[in-house]
Amino acid sequence: MSPAGGGCAVLAALPAYMAAIAELPLSAELTDDVSGAVAVVQGSGDWWQAMLAARAGGAVAVVLADPAVLPREALVSHPWTGDIPVIVERPRLRPDVVADAVAARRGSPARIITVECVAPSSGFEAVVRDGFGWARSLAQGPLSLKAGTATSRGRMALLDFDTAESGPSPATLVGTTVGGLHARGLLKVLALGEVRTDLTIDQPAGLTRLETSREEGALRAPDRYESSARLALRRAIQARSEGIPVTDLGDLLEDMALTWDLLAS
Repeated sequence: MSPAGGGCAVLAALPAYMAAIAELPLSAELTDDVSGAVAVVQGSGDWWQAMLAARAGGAVAVVLADPAVLPREALVSHPWTGDIPVIVERPRLRPDVVADAVAARRGSPARIITVECVAPSSGFEAVVRDGFGWARSLAQGPLSLKAGTATSRGRMALLDFDTAESGPSPATLVGTTVGGLHARGLLKVLALGEVRTDLTIDQPAGLTRLETSREEGALRAPDRYESSARLALRRAIQARSEGIPVTDLGDLLEDMALTWDLLAS
């Protein structure tokens, strides 16, 4: 089926994205041809090769849906040239929730960041990677892994990040594996400074709670009801139609590099 209206052509087979297309009738239309389309790539399996294939087939943008952590060597031999936008759907690291968290701090830098990650072994690496992503987002800059160690139930990492006012500041991440077969996990993030950010993302419970404490009191961020798939698809269509630059893939690779280094430590 090829698009007949004025919406952006979207090649998708995942149910969440079929639903997102149906919810965006004015801007998205389902197609079966990758050429000239926004291609939705499933994040399981070798999604890197699937993205390369979509680009080679003529896709004008790619949406990478909830990607797993690939081995480092899977990405080395075939680099991404960056000639089409890539939107990465990371349900534990939604850009709208990140924007809420950063905006609520009103420019006040974090002095200490702690991240706790809990997940079954099947999703452990991806949850740790997204924990690094939250630390990077709240640090407003890159993280440097100083030490990592294995524990009886997971991993621990000591990192630092630079602040313009006080130089290097510490961050920690503790990841714990639990029983279960699903890949969903729990993230608890705390950023301390003149402003305090408390974040809990509990995927099994369907909960995201973001609270910011400032001198005048605590502010609870509004719930976000749009699905992460629809949000990712909207961003891809906007990036394609308006030429808006996106950094999703670079951010993902940066967070995966820290994950690789931690797992190898």
